[in-house]
Amino acid sequence: MPPGEPYRAWRVPWRVIVFMLTFAVLIAFVSRYYLIPALSAAKDATPREKRWLMASSRLLLAVILFIIVAGIFMTFRVGRFFFPRYSRPPRTRTQYIDAWAESAKRLEPADDDADEDPMPHDG
Repeated sequence: MPPGEPYRAWRVPWRVIVFMLTFAVLIAFVSRYYLIPALSAAKDATPREKRWLMASSRLLLAVILFIIVAGIFMTFRVGRFFFPRYSRPPRTRTQYIDAWAESAKRLEPADDDADEDPMPHDG
């Protein structure tokens, strides 16, 4: 927590409660519309159908676990433990230079002989 900012303990419980309720709704939805019908269908399924049910159940489990882990990272802001704000060095101000002045410094002085044409033209 940055210094000088008041501690706001009321934010964390609301995030946790909303996360848990959303997780419960997700589990209830998946159970009602997929797991219970898949269990009843697996009783009379052939070995090939059982393999298909097992594969699709694993895929669904992977998707749900990904959603849960992403939700935990967003809800609890886990990144702040790995990248704390106060450990960064202070910002440096960019020094802007005058490009025309720099180019004038690099310009070589012109020779007096440079005005003359090195190869005379017959005209």
